[in-house]
Amino acid sequence: MIRKWKKPTLYGSGAFKHFLETRSKLIHEKYCPPLTCLNPGMQFFVRTKYEKAPPVQIVKEKLSLSDGGVVAFDRITTDKGCDTFEDYVVLISPGLRESTHSVKALSMAHSLLLKGFPNIFVLNQRGSCSIPMMSKKMSCAFGEWNDTREGIANIESRFPEKKILLVGACLGAMFIIDYLSTEEANRPSIAGAVLHSCNWELKTTALKVESGINYELFIKGLLKDTINRISKYSTEDERKIKDEWFNEKGIDMDYVGQSKSMWDLENRFLAPLIDLPNPEEYYKRVSPIYKCHKVNKPLVVINSRDDFMAPFENFNLPEFNKNPNLTLWSTAAGGHVCFVDKLFPVTSYLDKAVPECAHLLCDFVEKEDSGR
Repeated sequence: MIRKWKKPTLYGSGAFKHFLETRSKLIHEKYCPPLTCLNPGMQFFVRTKYEKAPPVQIVKEKLSLSDGGVVAFDRITTDKGCDTFEDYVVLISPGLRESTHSVKALSMAHSLLLKGFPNIFVLNQRGSCSIPMMSKKMSCAFGEWNDTREGIANIESRFPEKKILLVGACLGAMFIIDYLSTEEANRPSIAGAVLHSCNWELKTTALKVESGINYELFIKGLLKDTINRISKYSTEDERKIKDEWFNEKGIDMDYVGQSKSMWDLENRFLAPLIDLPNPEEYYKRVSPIYKCHKVNKPLVVINSRDDFMAPFENFNLPEFNKNPNLTLWSTAAGGHVCFVDKLFPVTSYLDKAVPECAHLLCDFVEKEDSGR
């Protein structure tokens, strides 16, 4: 069991990977999760149930989107931070079940504030934070629907002199990679990205987690939460918008509600939602493995080798060697979006790894800029 107490491994071949290797202290230290958290299932249980929200203030804001939708675009602050990286704005893109009000997202924001990033915004997903759907595009998808570009445009208009650091988890990390794979992302304002728990190829994952303990522990609840989220409405206008769009797309919500697997949900709802014929085409559209070669900004992904939602074998390691902008920070343990570090109180290894990577990425960008 103690074989999981290991130093992380870095994969990649670019200048940023070598910069991390030489400048990071954490990469040379063992990540030793508590003995009770060596199993990814226990990681998920302990962090979800026992981690407490950090002392931060949430300044609630809304972002109006070009298609008529509205999302929560909250700013996170604290009295205990510093302004070492005042010239940067951090845009956090949380996972599918996370938002400004979730402990995991707030912990990530808090750790970045303490590291010296005073400007932090969370771009929440459509329908979260009690904001009703105002557009037929009820879900931030990929490609032209990616809300990340609208969050970035808003920050650029408010902070024209600052660089933007993208930080994402799980589905939010996939949205960021989707954005960074476009020509639009090759702009001076984008510094790069620090991501974690990112699923690199969805089809293999969908087939792997449909049974056993992972299904009971994670997928069953994820299915229920997702179906409830897309089915509920808080206003009559929202109900009309959803009914109209579901009819337009040929989506039967009773049939969607009977989904027993992620494959079912993707076949009955997510693929038709973005005009794709089947889950296979949906997986190709959204999986980072098919677009990471286009990323032209420094990007580090922190993933655990026992992450059941992002299997390590899905990472195309030769691609990390071909694209010098990609770096994979791989730990032996950590589970999915957890990485429990201590128990009393519960803390996460991510609260150290994400800020350190963010700090070094900014140092790397400034070094590269000064060398031009």
